[in-house]
Amino acid sequence: MRSYRLFRIAGVDVGVHPSWLVVFGLVTWSLATQYYPDPRVLTDRDPTLHWVLGAISAVLLFAAVLVHELAHSLVARAQGLDARSITLFIFGGVSNLGGESPRPRVEFLTAIVGPLSSFLLGGLAFLGAVAAPRGSAPEAVLSYLATINVLLGAFNLIPGFPLDGGRVLRSIVWQATGSLRRSTEVAATAGTLVAYGFFIWGFVRVMDGDLLGGLWIAAIGWFLQSAAGASVQQVRIDEALRGTRVGDILRRDETTVSPTTTVAELIEQHFLPRNRRAIPVAEDGRLVGIATLGDIKDVPPERRATTTVASEMGGRDGLVTIGPLASLSQALEALGRGDYEQVPVVDGGRYLGMLSRGDVLRQFQLRAELGLGAESGSGDGTARTAAPTGS
Repeated sequence: MRSYRLFRIAGVDVGVHPSWLVVFGLVTWSLATQYYPDPRVLTDRDPTLHWVLGAISAVLLFAAVLVHELAHSLVARAQGLDARSITLFIFGGVSNLGGESPRPRVEFLTAIVGPLSSFLLGGLAFLGAVAAPRGSAPEAVLSYLATINVLLGAFNLIPGFPLDGGRVLRSIVWQATGSLRRSTEVAATAGTLVAYGFFIWGFVRVMDGDLLGGLWIAAIGWFLQSAAGASVQQVRIDEALRGTRVGDILRRDETTVSPTTTVAELIEQHFLPRNRRAIPVAEDGRLVGIATLGDIKDVPPERRATTTVASEMGGRDGLVTIGPLASLSQALEALGRGDYEQVPVVDGGRYLGMLSRGDVLRQFQLRAELGLGAESGSGDGTARTAAPTGS
């Protein structure tokens, strides 16, 4: 999920997806035109104040979502998982974790802490609302935050994958059966049933005349169904690839080019005759980047003879590499980290070749067709994300 980095908290990058702006606008508009104008909520009749409070409440809502996701990330890190980033997007937030939970207990703790943090925020907001003057702006805002955080926690406890409740369910089934795959399938099936429930609810709302609300509920259902299916597929891939290392399938090719190579030379001597779309760039035996077709295709033909690879190559701000002893699941994680199509394989600083996403997927398809890859209760695969938070 591509996002714009905002800041860093406790070593976790926080980013926002452009879709977040849609929800920010809808929440602000809804509160400013329906919630705050209600005299039972706020005695002040100033429309400008209503819009200001609506915007403030929308920001605080996503701050609450951030706390929810940060709780996931910090507990995951305390349990030995790699918590890299949090992304706020149209359906709330998602924690990007590197590494599947190694045990059911870790899965349970990482999942349950999110809803608990939302309930805690809701309780604190409620106490603040009680202490605030009746009918005042602080009371109105805090009452909203109390309600929305309790709803947020309750929604995420729905026992359907990939919601937190679905992960709690998966941890329980995992503990009982000893099978990560079986537990994921059970939780994902529950998630699919929940998604169908949202589809039906959204349809009923549309038929009752609430077009926007009905479509939004149906969209949540679609997201849950897609995420549940993707989770099962991920576990199946991890199972099929378990025990296979990058070096086992790597087609070694130590060809590199110098940073001073021109784009014209790159095309004429490497891309066209070798039918390649990418090649590593090395200087004094050290990888410094990757030149891809996407990097150089927009260089005008008349400038290709004078433009060097160094000025166009990717990876100048940090190159993602992987070792030959890494598992293929770790390779998929590295590829997915930046939505890469291929990643360089390096052993002790020595470049061995490029591993592509297609190489890994072909290995998965072969092993699946041959019936290879047994179930295991430990699950050494890679989870792309923790549970998303609906808002």
